[in-house]
Amino acid sequence: MHAASVVVPARDEPRRLERTLDSLAAQAFDGSLEVIVVASGDETLAAARAHPVAERVLVDDRRDGPGSARNEGAAIATGDVLLFTDADTVVPRAWVRAHLRHYATPAVVGVGGPLRPLAGTLRHDVLFRILSDWWYRVSWPLGFVQQPGCNCSVRRSAFEVVGGFDDALSFLEDTDLSLRLREAGLVVYDHRCPVATSSRRQEREGYVPLFLAYLVGYLEYAIPGLSPTREHF
Repeated sequence: MHAASVVVPARDEPRRLERTLDSLAAQAFDGSLEVIVVASGDETLAAARAHPVAERVLVDDRRDGPGSARNEGAAIATGDVLLFTDADTVVPRAWVRAHLRHYATPAVVGVGGPLRPLAGTLRHDVLFRILSDWWYRVSWPLGFVQQPGCNCSVRRSAFEVVGGFDDALSFLEDTDLSLRLREAGLVVYDHRCPVATSSRRQEREGYVPLFLAYLVGYLEYAIPGLSPTREHF
């Protein structure tokens, strides 16, 4: 039994995955930490299996998106707390410890934190801070909790109660989980616990189109009988 388990979905990105696993290997955490990679692509699987921090490596045969991959990893995890990050993300040395400290409060069932760009211009820095930090600070107290998939954790017992990620959603699956977790307990936003993630999505699609895509997704999610239709990026 581990104190915490980290699940990393990885799809065809061996070089980025190595950097993510290096950051997990460097964690300043005294407890027992389990790292599980759910990967697709021969090179990505080879990179995961070769890295000493990856205790378990699963083959993602379904390739349905990050939600189903995270569920596969969570199904074999033994930690009391499940942490999730992505293969294009680097976490700070105190990341696990920062998340776990919140679970000393029994009512807490989930934790989320902000995102920063791994590399980029002042424009990326400012827009990430607005959209991936300040937006959370405003929306969270209003009840619209949105744990980002690459920087979130869940109390295992609560994750099982709400049924994990919805495999049918390929977009906003992390927001959906967060809102369902809110019914099980307290979901905390910790602005002092950022992770650095790739800005390739923003560079490829642009901030305005991405904002509009999320806006449409939120509306589809909110309207009864509809669900977000966009495929995962």
